[in-house]
Amino acid sequence: MAMPFSRESWIWYICAIGIIIARLIARRILFRSLKGLQLDDWTMGLFVLTSYTALMVVSNRWFKAGSNLESPDFNFGTLNDDQLSRRTYGSKMMIVTEQMQISVIWSCKACLLIMYYRLTRTALRNENIAIKLLSAYVALGYVTMQILYFAVWCRPFSEYYAVPTNSVQCNTLVDHRITKAVFNISSDLIMLSIALQMLIRSTLPWRRKLVLCGIFSLGIFVIAAAALNSYYSFAHPYDDMWMFWYVRESSMAIIVANIPFTWTIIRELFEVGDFDESVQPWTFHPHARTTSVATHTTHQTVSSGQRARTRESPINSHGSRGTQSITLVGSMSPGKENGESPAKSLALDDIDRNLEIQAVRSHDFASVPSRSNQTEGRILRQSVETSSQ
Repeated sequence: MAMPFSRESWIWYICAIGIIIARLIARRILFRSLKGLQLDDWTMGLFVLTSYTALMVVSNRWFKAGSNLESPDFNFGTLNDDQLSRRTYGSKMMIVTEQMQISVIWSCKACLLIMYYRLTRTALRNENIAIKLLSAYVALGYVTMQILYFAVWCRPFSEYYAVPTNSVQCNTLVDHRITKAVFNISSDLIMLSIALQMLIRSTLPWRRKLVLCGIFSLGIFVIAAAALNSYYSFAHPYDDMWMFWYVRESSMAIIVANIPFTWTIIRELFEVGDFDESVQPWTFHPHARTTSVATHTTHQTVSSGQRARTRESPINSHGSRGTQSITLVGSMSPGKENGESPAKSLALDDIDRNLEIQAVRSHDFASVPSRSNQTEGRILRQSVETSSQ
């Protein structure tokens, strides 16, 4: 027996909200302050959370009240004034449900695109350009879909909640959902293909590649949910099964968009090691602009006599346990076995914080650093250690 909509929807809600909260806690642990949260964190924690909550509330109200979504042979004349009023209210809730579902899906896309942009902006020029083009395509899809929904498909707009309505486009939303499905599924497929080929072509060890590919491949479930959502919307528009898939797709999108950011809190709660602890850490080789920022910050740290925490500079990332590893979510593996003195316990802290904001934990998708870059990194490190002594 199928689970009632109200029960299933609130189970999904608990799971999705839990993963959002886990993401925000993990980012708070990472940045040590709420001020360190970035644009995608605030978008997820405020806008997506609000839209998703509204989606759950209004969809359940629609389910109870009913709407003008009935087959053409349905006789609305049999309904009394109270029933007609309830269905008018339910039809208005249906409009809100549609807009909240769109807001959740496209906001999750935006958060993922922001993350991909940060990963590619300093090491992968071609992929970075592809992410920018995909972002423009996603934005174009959203604007086009909304213009058509509010100004084209159903005129006048009040017919969306008229009982009965004068057009099947006003209650089944067939043309609108075709447009949404095209932009939604195509952008998800492009995003997934960019992420997977980026990981496969990276210099990461194969074990980490497989794990990360598995994480990002969870987007397949979102695409499958969107496809099933479209199928039931087109094949059975007067049934209520499409609403189940509205909730499932939205919930899966939130879960997939937040899973990559939860490792920090898992590590803190269960005291597990870093994801890359047993193998050579991921390295990040920024271009000249980021290198110059690190160099400038190093001189400022040395001249001001600030203490620095024991941690390898991202410019000089080797394979030892004492090397900082920059992961997908910015989790770092500070060296604890190098025996540095307490006077250097905060070494390069300011550099790390600057690079956290500017490089934003990019992976090593670039080629192996040249010998000159490694030499430069060792010189910078030695100069800080000498100053600290």
